[in-house]
Amino acid sequence: MPNLFALNIPADGRRPAARPNIGHGAKASSPVHIERRQLSACGAIEAEWAALAARAIEPNPFYEPGFALPAAQHLVSFRNVQVLLVWQGKSGSSGRLLGFIPLQPSRRLFGSDTLTGWNDARLGNAAPLIDRDELGPVIEAVLGMRGSWGSLASSGLLLPGIDRDGDLAQGVLQQAAALGWRATLSAAAPPLLPPAEGGPDLAALRHGLSRHGELALVEASSRQDLRDIVEMLLALEASGPLARAGTATLQDIRETAFLRAMTRSLARARQCRAGLLTLDGQPIAGAIVIGKGRRRWLYASAQEERFASFAPLAQLVAQLRRRNPAAQLVGDIPGPHAVTDRLALGELRLLPRPKRGPRPVGLSQPRRAIAAG
Repeated sequence: MPNLFALNIPADGRRPAARPNIGHGAKASSPVHIERRQLSACGAIEAEWAALAARAIEPNPFYEPGFALPAAQHLVSFRNVQVLLVWQGKSGSSGRLLGFIPLQPSRRLFGSDTLTGWNDARLGNAAPLIDRDELGPVIEAVLGMRGSWGSLASSGLLLPGIDRDGDLAQGVLQQAAALGWRATLSAAAPPLLPPAEGGPDLAALRHGLSRHGELALVEASSRQDLRDIVEMLLALEASGPLARAGTATLQDIRETAFLRAMTRSLARARQCRAGLLTLDGQPIAGAIVIGKGRRRWLYASAQEERFASFAPLAQLVAQLRRRNPAAQLVGDIPGPHAVTDRLALGELRLLPRPKRGPRPVGLSQPRRAIAAG
């Protein structure tokens, strides 16, 4: 059982990191080539993959090895995902990985004309990993891919589920005109409305809840603590309405195995935190947060149904945010309390520059008229 302690940490006053330079349009210094590989086989390049994730123009924990490899191992929907790997130099340890772009599996015999990025309900962000200094060469290489017969393998690239205001989308839009791409950014769905205002504030609810017993925050300070908290969160979720609906995580063997493996793997890279709010030592709310830096995601959460009127989950999330007040915490929780942030997700479509070629040989206008007659 993890140690219990009350949270009383002042804001550290840190400001969000500055947006990286996304106007880079120079060509890569070495030849760039593309490899297509199954996601499940990308464990062989985990070191190169992790290094790219650390210097990506838009960090994305959902495409970190610690998330994607357990997903490919345990979740059926991830098993056939393919990845475009953009290399500078040779593939593997002798080369430098510049791009990691997961794709939707193609169900057509000859595939789709447009390469479509992978997206899934479990992903809070589907932005592929692209080296912040090599955005132009990577996109140029993908848009210039050729098939087995020398023709273009795709007529464009569609990236769904990405942050419309993120560094990747804005970087592409900045470079599109200069490099001759055609780029459009549209909303994938109507934006979520902010939580409704009103109702008692969290301080009043916390005071009311404290009348039922002693409140404390539990956070993982070791791998064993993390495992314990994840199991308690799963048990808490399985005692509520999701279990009655048959959709609790513990009711799905694959989802349970994935969550356990993913949280442990991301924790090794310091990309996963888990916390509980307890009342007299018993969990009444739990949360799993993934990511690091200036943006994190609330990946999983649950609260004790008996105390829902006191918003214990909102109280827990608000306390966790005090650890890093300058960072965004993206997620959605029930109730009117705006303790999380929301992203405006959209679809980014990229088309290669039109190529000028000789005019097609055909009948002249008079001959067409004669032929028609």
